[in-house]
Amino acid sequence: MNEKMTFLDIEKVDPPTDAVRDLIDPEQVRELAESIRAQGLLQPILVRPSNGRYEVVAGHRRYLAHRLIGEVKIKALVKEMGDEEVFVIRAMENDQREDLNPIEKAKVYKRLKDKFGWSAGQISQKMGRSKPAVLRYLELLEIPDEFQSAVAKKKLAMSVALCLNQIPDEVTKKYYFTSAVENGVTLEVAEAWVNDDRKTRAGTVTVEEGGGIEEAAIPDFVPIFRACVCCLNPIEISKLKIIYVCKECERQVQGALKKE
Repeated sequence: MNEKMTFLDIEKVDPPTDAVRDLIDPEQVRELAESIRAQGLLQPILVRPSNGRYEVVAGHRRYLAHRLIGEVKIKALVKEMGDEEVFVIRAMENDQREDLNPIEKAKVYKRLKDKFGWSAGQISQKMGRSKPAVLRYLELLEIPDEFQSAVAKKKLAMSVALCLNQIPDEVTKKYYFTSAVENGVTLEVAEAWVNDDRKTRAGTVTVEEGGGIEEAAIPDFVPIFRACVCCLNPIEISKLKIIYVCKECERQVQGALKKE
């Protein structure tokens, strides 16, 4: 059997055993279910035979939506496929989703790399992406988990995260990452931070002399300071303590500071 279109008993159809997408939004499934209830299934799911049953290859949300509204049959294209072909189809289906965030997209490429040993060039050919784009997404998985979460939630731009990841010192990097998440910064600001850090570590500072700008050597590492939010005294960023508070507590803290 190569492939055929048919209606399958939904109880004989199993969800993907190795789904690429980590999370399916229940609200989106409910919306899709209502659409299917009103208009029917416009696009069949793709399945492959598996031990007398069928495994969903593409159309996992459509499958879940059918189960949600109690459908007993589902329109499906049945096709014999190997594991690699199945995995690639699932990866492509998810990669094309508009709601896929950058971290989820990066994990799609990472799984292709780990599962099949594909290079960035091979992934780019299979997924229809440029090689530099694939490499940028893979690099996203090298930043700290808490900032991956910020990128996923769109609290931190992917370009800013990749730029700040160039800072070698972990304490300094975390400081700038936190500042970027809390305050929101452009790529230009992030690049300026990275350049300042690079110059500091190289032992140079920018000075103006005779109307021109020159790089002047400095003897030792120059620490970066920030004002303490309580006493306003300068404190080196490596010694900063960051406190996370809700809006109400923030107002109380600010009120106490004003009284002082």
